[in-house]
Amino acid sequence: MHEIRNFVLVISLIAGVVWSIVAWFVLGQGTFLRDPQRIASVVVVVVCAAWLVYALRIQDKLPDHLKEVLGGIYYEADGLSFMPIVRANGDQAELSLYYQNRFENLAEAIVHLRPPEDSFVFRPGLRDIHIAFTAGGGEFGVIHQPIAVPRHLQGQVIDVQLAAASYYPHSHGARWRRAAGMPCGTLLVDWGGAAFKTGVHEGSGEIELISPVTLHLSMPEGVRSEANERDMWTQQQISAGPRSRTPSSASC
Repeated sequence: MHEIRNFVLVISLIAGVVWSIVAWFVLGQGTFLRDPQRIASVVVVVVCAAWLVYALRIQDKLPDHLKEVLGGIYYEADGLSFMPIVRANGDQAELSLYYQNRFENLAEAIVHLRPPEDSFVFRPGLRDIHIAFTAGGGEFGVIHQPIAVPRHLQGQVIDVQLAAASYYPHSHGARWRRAAGMPCGTLLVDWGGAAFKTGVHEGSGEIELISPVTLHLSMPEGVRSEANERDMWTQQQISAGPRSRTPSSASC
């Protein structure tokens, strides 16, 4: 946040206005450097006013951490930006979902992945991955889910269907980041039904994905090929929003 800079700009703008009034309406003919003072005071007012408009109305209030970590390509679900990737953590492959809340209020989100039938798994015998989580205002974080990659798919690129939805129980609030991700498919969610349960759950293949996008995921090599039910998901808050306290992590 840039509170100190904005405070200095406000003070400078007030000083510039006062200086301009004195230079134009108080200083008399023949006053030393009267005309240069008139010009300089107007320049100060214009520059400070333009800078304030940019700072308060245009400039992002928070940095785009998602772009810094993954580049400018990521997806969006009505204010919640995200991008799933697969990486190797030692001999364990992980599905990592990076996310970023562009608004000031808490968001509830669901990201649904539907890989091919012969693909990576996160539980023995299960296919679709249904990731439900909350993201505080302005929060940037990541969810890690260990997965198993069959030997014949390691080093390959697979196509995964992706859809997502988000819900802001208390409205979006102020926008802290302008850059939105690419649109992706969505799914019907009864947000007002049962209590929102976070976690990485089995996703039924019968869930209708509305206009899903196809995500190309590269599978790492030299990782485990069998799923373990004890491999649990973890959520890490990498950067908190201004209203949050300290970065935290959760697991189940």
